[in-house]
Amino acid sequence: MRKILITGKTGFIGRNIYPILNEKYDVSAPSRQELNLLDSNSVYEYLKSGKFDAILHLANPNPVKNPENDIESNMLKDSLTGFLNLSRHQDLYGKMIYSGSGAEFDKTLDISSIQETEFGRSIPKDVYGFGKYIMNEMALKSQNIINMRIFACYGPTDHYSKFITHCINCCDNKEPITIRQDCYFDYMHVFDVAKIAEFFIDSPLNYHDYNCCSGTRYTLFQIAEEVRKQTNSQNEITFLSDGFNKEYTASNDRLKTEYRKELDLISLEKGIQMQIEWQRSHRDEKSR
Repeated sequence: MRKILITGKTGFIGRNIYPILNEKYDVSAPSRQELNLLDSNSVYEYLKSGKFDAILHLANPNPVKNPENDIESNMLKDSLTGFLNLSRHQDLYGKMIYSGSGAEFDKTLDISSIQETEFGRSIPKDVYGFGKYIMNEMALKSQNIINMRIFACYGPTDHYSKFITHCINCCDNKEPITIRQDCYFDYMHVFDVAKIAEFFIDSPLNYHDYNCCSGTRYTLFQIAEEVRKQTNSQNEITFLSDGFNKEYTASNDRLKTEYRKELDLISLEKGIQMQIEWQRSHRDEKSR
């Protein structure tokens, strides 16, 4: 049984992926109190004694959700320090898979069915995208670091302010669905992220970065309409601004070719149905 280290277990992706991977692997998922990624010596000792076959690095500072521990002015420094403290000891583990972001392609530009080979077309202007850009530069030059580049992702425990959860809440509360501005997005269910993470852990890979996405474009209006349809809602959909905002979609051709069989991803329609059922069964809870 492979030994896996997961960082960021309490984040949205981590708390969904951990139970799935824990059924298949010998998983260690320490809290930040048990493993301080900002402490170089602690990370070294943990990796040296752990002898992990793979690391799934999902931890990332989030000043919005963790204002007590994550300071916004330190976000770039802390995210890079955690990454570097793991990546500098590549000889102590088999491979590291980390959660990248479509923001690496610079969200001030349209990101339209973008391919991995287009990385570097522009340096991101925002701190988050810039940090992920630097990580990918390092992954591309590494021996065993893989960028699982995630675009829009949704699923159980997603924050109530996120778009799909927002649409469902509006319909269930009989309120209009408000959208800042329409745009094209690519959404992937978090359970599919877990499936791809398993594949990356178990398989030899030809590249160091992969777009982790559905490969299908939807407008926010189409998504809101699907939520209305499945909730039998007649609520109005209102846009605060006309026209379209910057697109955020990607090609997953590299991933599909490498996977060597049908990816069989959860369709957006099925995923919305699953999310409606989950939110209604947790009506009294707010996602962290």
